[in-house]
Amino acid sequence: MPHRPSPRSARTFALGIALILLVAASCRTKSSDGDAGSTAHATSTPISATQLALARQHIKHVVFVIKENRTFDNLFATFPGADTPPLDPTTHVPWGPACDGTMHDLKKAPDQSRDIGHAFISGVIAENGGKMNCFNALWRGSGFAGYSYYAPSEIPVYWSYAKHYELADHFFSSAYGPSGVEHLWSVAAQSDRFVDHEGKGQYGSGQPREYCSDPAERAWSFKVLTSAQRTAVLQAESSAASAGRVRKYWIQRWPCITIPTLPGRLQAKAITWREYRGVNGFVAPLRMIRQIWNNPSLRSHIRSDTQFLTDVHRGFLPAMSWLTPGWLDSEHPPASMCVGQNWTASVVDAVMAHPKLWSTTAIVLVWDDFGGYYDHVAPPHPDIYGFGPRVPALIISPWAKQGVNSDVMSFDSVLRFVEVRFGLAPLTARDADANDMLNAFDFTQTPLPTDRIAKRACPGVHPTKPVPVGES
Repeated sequence: MPHRPSPRSARTFALGIALILLVAASCRTKSSDGDAGSTAHATSTPISATQLALARQHIKHVVFVIKENRTFDNLFATFPGADTPPLDPTTHVPWGPACDGTMHDLKKAPDQSRDIGHAFISGVIAENGGKMNCFNALWRGSGFAGYSYYAPSEIPVYWSYAKHYELADHFFSSAYGPSGVEHLWSVAAQSDRFVDHEGKGQYGSGQPREYCSDPAERAWSFKVLTSAQRTAVLQAESSAASAGRVRKYWIQRWPCITIPTLPGRLQAKAITWREYRGVNGFVAPLRMIRQIWNNPSLRSHIRSDTQFLTDVHRGFLPAMSWLTPGWLDSEHPPASMCVGQNWTASVVDAVMAHPKLWSTTAIVLVWDDFGGYYDHVAPPHPDIYGFGPRVPALIISPWAKQGVNSDVMSFDSVLRFVEVRFGLAPLTARDADANDMLNAFDFTQTPLPTDRIAKRACPGVHPTKPVPVGES
């Protein structure tokens, strides 16, 4: 007989939606990106003067490492002490609900798994108003392809980091998806209303995804919405059945924008920063920011991911780094998890190998969106952009608290941590409200030792290349 899931998550999500609709109906809140009202989502924490002073003493470098397309349950479904999915009482493996409420076992994921729908609307459908049960209704997701998880032996690098440092088990992507939008949030705590990057038919007059370099390119964006329209969008996002109605409020715009960014805040205060970016057309947020991309001096801060290793080996790290790999190392399906782990281990190991850098660095490792993979935890719903489903996050530092951190966080939290650490004003209501991550650290503990991991052999990996259409 089919097993029906507990309605607790859906009730929590519904209560959150009701509160947002009440606020939206009674007042216009401060915009998170010039249009969509943003309500506080109870993740901000009081700043301890002592903890802040210690953070400023011990953390000189923050490295924000962003990989692709995984959920927490996909990587850590059986991690001890974490918020993990329930087990099938018969098979004793993690399981989760489908759209019809029946439960299905999560299968062991292969090293190279299949790509599944994970665009903005896909995230709305999968969450299904907090029921977290329509991951089987996504593009290429039929047959329960997204109901899968990795055994610890398949991703030993990430499990080792989780055991030795800190694993955040209530960390969410800032938007429903996909990658291009998520990466805008990672530098600006907003997307200037964009809900997608360029897709088929939107590439303009040049190569795909040239962004500010091609005025003919277009991407989907919310219109400038009235309060009533925002309320209608929130209502449409409350179930998989109504998710398609969200598109009614979209237009196509040139994804070349002028908005405040964390790089801009850092630059204004003469605080060092770099974006280290591998070759991946899905991931180029600063190429979408007009005042950075069109300024040769600021644009020079964009370097290759290989330059990160060169800089670290010579003992240099800026105060703030964004680090994203090229496609083959990104773990975006069907890229290899084994190959991707080797890339991650190489960059983390380089920092650990330099004693002066390791002792003053916090590495925050996340995955940019849910990738269509199952996760059982209903996210908060602060505004019309998300949150998206839960993603893995690892805080790797000699000052990280060991164990599982269940504070509610998002990409906005990483920005807030940097802002608080370096004395910068928040960019939007989102990062202003976000958990500042100071609780993730214990600056009174004996510094944690390095966990340097050798590369693994990755036999049988099939070469892949990104396809410049569809979702990312």
